[in-house]
Amino acid sequence: MLPDFKRKEADIVFKARLRERDIVCFLLLEMQSTVDMEMPLRLLMYQTEIWRYILRNRDGVKSVKSAELPVIVPIVLYNGSRPWTAKRRFRQLLAGEEAFGEELLDFGYILLDVERYSEEELLRLSNTIGAVFLLDQTADQLQLLERLRKLMKTIHSMPEPSKGQFLNWLTRVVAVHLPKERVDVEKFLQDMKDEGGAVMGLHDNLQAIRQKGVEEGLAKGIEEGIERGHKQGKAQVAKNLIDLGMDNRSIAIATDLAEAEIERLRKEIH
Repeated sequence: MLPDFKRKEADIVFKARLRERDIVCFLLLEMQSTVDMEMPLRLLMYQTEIWRYILRNRDGVKSVKSAELPVIVPIVLYNGSRPWTAKRRFRQLLAGEEAFGEELLDFGYILLDVERYSEEELLRLSNTIGAVFLLDQTADQLQLLERLRKLMKTIHSMPEPSKGQFLNWLTRVVAVHLPKERVDVEKFLQDMKDEGGAVMGLHDNLQAIRQKGVEEGLAKGIEEGIERGHKQGKAQVAKNLIDLGMDNRSIAIATDLAEAEIERLRKEIH
């Protein structure tokens, strides 16, 4: 068995009644944050390992008869910033494949490119996946707040099991945007179950973060301005002393400026 295959989390298995027979279907989900040009080959190796496992344990899979193998649907979930450029079909990795016909091994995979979906497309889905993808794209606190407002109807219409899982995930996402002293996960979950409650609370928190950032930026600007003015005052004094013919060491003692800075000012004057 492949070393990396052993570390993979369990894939999703569905059993459905189609055309008067039970069909077992595996969803092979591969998560990617970077483009992998060998993705079709990796997916082939993962599928082969799943089928080998099934064959070794055939007695435990009653829906698979004789030499039949279960269906595996490979899916790549990609959330990287660059567009996905890897080949979408396996045979496209084969050199000279265009000279051959159907005898070559081939399959495709479903690509879910999170960053390439528009906000409108994800809101139109009105489901858990669309909500997760939309918030995963969120760049800052204010955008998070606005998108949460737009998702309220979708969140409240989710089935209870899905809603609980989504809200648990959401609290972890929101927590990183909130001041530590104001993070209350249990309260957030309870408020979110009440129409609009959590969004208003989140609005207050995000506004506090924004205001704090403005105040800190203003204070830093004032401090830097005072320091800059202080230095400019020292520089002017140093220039006056240079005009009087004082040496660099004496000026440095008088102004608390470095001798290198005084020498630079001396060159500016002359």
